[in-house]
Amino acid sequence: MQIITSIDKIPKFVNPVVTVGSFDGVHLGHRKILQQLKESAARLNGVSVVVTFDPHPQQLLNPNSDFFLINTPEEKIKLLEKEEIDYLIIIAFTKEFSEMSSTEYFEKIIVNTIRAKAIVMGPNHSFGKNREGNYDSVVDIAKRENIEIIKIPEYIVKDCAVRSAIIRKHIIKKDFKTVEELLGHPL
Repeated sequence: MQIITSIDKIPKFVNPVVTVGSFDGVHLGHRKILQQLKESAARLNGVSVVVTFDPHPQQLLNPNSDFFLINTPEEKIKLLEKEEIDYLIIIAFTKEFSEMSSTEYFEKIIVNTIRAKAIVMGPNHSFGKNREGNYDSVVDIAKRENIEIIKIPEYIVKDCAVRSAIIRKHIIKKDFKTVEELLGHPL
């Protein structure tokens, strides 16, 4: 996995298939998205590209909240590396970056910089200023730019949606058996 830490240093990818997210925990739901990412990249004779952020957006936008990371950034990189992704782009999440509208973000990063051929989106994926962007808000742009959008359904384990926020709740309750079941790996 090649790690890119500057938007200005993104190479010209061959048929990139992209997914974007914080990937905190790299849990079973994330792994389902990553599996689809790799399958789609293979189908398009392209490369798999994960875009993530440092720091986690919640750390910058809500510094006084009870939010905590499931994994350190270094642990997240190691977990993503195990998933055999081709490229990991780590965008510095700044106050200025957080002010980008969803349309501006999608067009600038996904369309013009990465030049995505396809994007894989989880069921709760939102982006842009105030989390205004989602699957529905980019369908027209994607269609215009000939970008395939692949939406992944919610991943459920034992009637429980696998989400980082739910895993954090189980960590708080010290229910580590459930945490590891939802992560799919040791904490």
